Amino acid sequence: MFLRSLWLLVLLASSDISAQQLPPLKVVLLAYPGYAEYDAQGQVVGRTVDLLDRLFERAELDYEIELLPIARVRRGLVSGDVDLWLGLNNQVGLEAYAIQSLSSFGSVPIHLYYRPGEPAPTWPDSLQGKALILITNYNYSLPVSRVLQDPRLAIELRSSSSHVGAIRMLMRNRGDYLLDYRGQTASAMAELNLDQLPYIVVDDPPMRLFASRSRPDAAVLINRLDGAFDSLVAEGVNMTISRQ
Repeated sequence: MFLRSLWLLVLLASSDISAQQLPPLKVVLLAYPGYAEYDAQGQVVGRTVDLLDRLFERAELDYEIELLPIARVRRGLVSGDVDLWLGLNNQVGLEAYAIQSLSSFGSVPIHLYYRPGEPAPTWPDSLQGKALILITNYNYSLPVSRVLQDPRLAIELRSSSSHVGAIRMLMRNRGDYLLDYRGQTASAMAELNLDQLPYIVVDDPPMRLFASRSRPDAAVLINRLDGAFDSLVAEGVNMTISRQ
């Protein structure tokens, strides 16, 4: 970590990237209650935003933040309309149009839920010929996506537009299993006043920053943010975006 930070200082000393020369970076996140959401004044607030404030302050970079759906995030990174995204490498070919940070801001567990009293499934064998409930327009990690697309498993995919609706589908036997992120399912179960559904962990992908390759200084930008991240961690700052 020390060597990486030292190399970064040398690189930045010879580059022309600076807070004075650059307009505010356009940073985007996916909406997530408590972590990234709009308040009554239309400002993006939450734990993730607070962490990014510390990071960009340390890196001495100005930024503006916006919440976008994943399809627009991808288009923005490709076109250069988006400078940075904090998220998961869950898109095929993402490396072709974005550079990811070495720094990880924690992981986002993906769970396979099943009904109480039923035997615990085995991933991915138990999906063979079963009906699997997904959340509409959601992306999962690449390993999980490859399983879902495996024709040998003959999975019947069903969808719900909400996490609450997906849980209700599972409990009403309208699907054999539910695939969802831990934090959002936990919030939905609390809304339904349900006890924790049984589950197995199928993946635990890390959250990283992704810079659009449309920026000529994308690599320098990511290295600068990695250096700021390292310096904060060295001071004992918790840079993990914890999800309950």
